[in-house]
Amino acid sequence: MKKSVLILCAALSLSACSLFPPPYKVPVTQGNLVTQEQLSQLQIGMSESQVTYLLGNPMLRDTFKPNEWHYLYTTLYATPETQKSDANDLVLIFNDGVLTQIKNN
Repeated sequence: MKKSVLILCAALSLSACSLFPPPYKVPVTQGNLVTQEQLSQLQIGMSESQVTYLLGNPMLRDTFKPNEWHYLYTTLYATPETQKSDANDLVLIFNDGVLTQIKNN
C-alpha cells in the first residue's frame, strides 16, 4: 500500500511540472548591430578610421590576417521585439589602410 501511494505521488508531482509555462529567457545579443543605412554608407576606398567611425570597432580582428575585420552579430532566445542586424557576418578587407573588399555573408 505504501509503495503504491509513493508511486502515485511521484507520478503526480512529475506530471505537474508540465502544466506550468516555460520559464522566461532573456534575449542575449552579441556583436555589432549593423543597419541597412550603415551598409549603404560603406564604400570601397574608405580608410580604417572612417569605417571604425561608421560601424564601430570590429568584433574580431584575426591575428594572422590583420587586414581582415569581422563584424559578427548573434542572438540567443530572440523574441519578435529583438532588434535584428542587416549583416550577421560582415567581412571587410583592407589593403594599406584602405577598404578594398566587402563580403556580406
